Amino acid sequence: MRAACSGVDLAEDAVAAARVLIQARESMEFTRFDGNLGNVSGLPDYAAGKLVVSPTALEAFATCPQRYFVERLLRVEPLQDPEEIIQIRAVDIGTLIHEAMDALITEAERDGTLPTYGEPWSIDHHRRLREIALEKAEEFTRRGVTGHPRLWQADRAQILVDLERMLADDDAWRAERRAAVLGSELIFGMKGAPPVTVPIDGGEVLMRGSADKVDQALDGTLLVTDIKSGRADKFRPLKDDPVVAGTKLQLPVYAYAARREFHGDAVEAQYWFVRRGDAGRRIPVVLDAGLERQYAATLSTLVTSIARGMFVGKPSEKPGYGYVDCPYCTPDGIGHEEARLRYVRKRTAPVLEPLIALVDPDALAGDTE
Repeated sequence: MRAACSGVDLAEDAVAAARVLIQARESMEFTRFDGNLGNVSGLPDYAAGKLVVSPTALEAFATCPQRYFVERLLRVEPLQDPEEIIQIRAVDIGTLIHEAMDALITEAERDGTLPTYGEPWSIDHHRRLREIALEKAEEFTRRGVTGHPRLWQADRAQILVDLERMLADDDAWRAERRAAVLGSELIFGMKGAPPVTVPIDGGEVLMRGSADKVDQALDGTLLVTDIKSGRADKFRPLKDDPVVAGTKLQLPVYAYAARREFHGDAVEAQYWFVRRGDAGRRIPVVLDAGLERQYAATLSTLVTSIARGMFVGKPSEKPGYGYVDCPYCTPDGIGHEEARLRYVRKRTAPVLEPLIALVDPDALAGDTE
């Protein structure tokens, strides 16, 4: 290593290859060592109308193309050190809440007791939701994902409070919108349901997914809801950009699915935040002609970039503190600055311009940080 770093020619293939890699990564060109797989065959072409893709997969590509390639195409995942579960994970809390609400709505639909236009959930609905939640809680306990019993006791109590508050919040919102509950878990592209087809320039994209809840206002407007148990911070830019640079693609396709399933013309879709300080917050988008054009253009850019092998690493602007923000850009959580500077150099490559214009528009405006 000392001889190689001093410039001595060791006539070693490994050393020569390492020098090629380092020089390529330090250059301004977007090379194969930076994720340029433009000459590789067999990459998925989602614009051909044959493969089905989820909005979350395309969101992952927009967030970090390199991570998408390694995680979703190569199926390489970071090794996790086994550790004792002390407290239930946030993702498992979200799953429990989703499953409880889905079970309640499904039962009510089967029994013909879904609330009609502006009608509140009944006392029996409240009682049944609590019963379902407790049944789910026991199931999660048996699976061993709830952590220490003392901590789980407090978490379970909070989940019951959250679910009770959800019904009250839903009552107030539907009273304001004069809306009736139509159903839960609107599935498309899975379990035998046909995918949603989104036309784009030069093809069409087939999409799969599942929307959590569908209501209908008295004026016929369809209202599609995606329940979120996390924080709303990353979703606030939806006010200015309904696709948030390609990283928020769920709501428009949920609206497409609802319009097809319930034969409606006017459709709104929203994120509904149901926990902690964001409980009751709703962030909507309206599926109009402008959003349809923007959505189609966004999908076109993303699926075309995947097919052309544009898998540049895109670390976040600032490093994560206390956690590894992207284990594919900075596997050990060290070296974020180097990875970020490399991305800043590469993102100006002409071949990346269409993708960067979508996922990092400030870069083309001359911002180098």
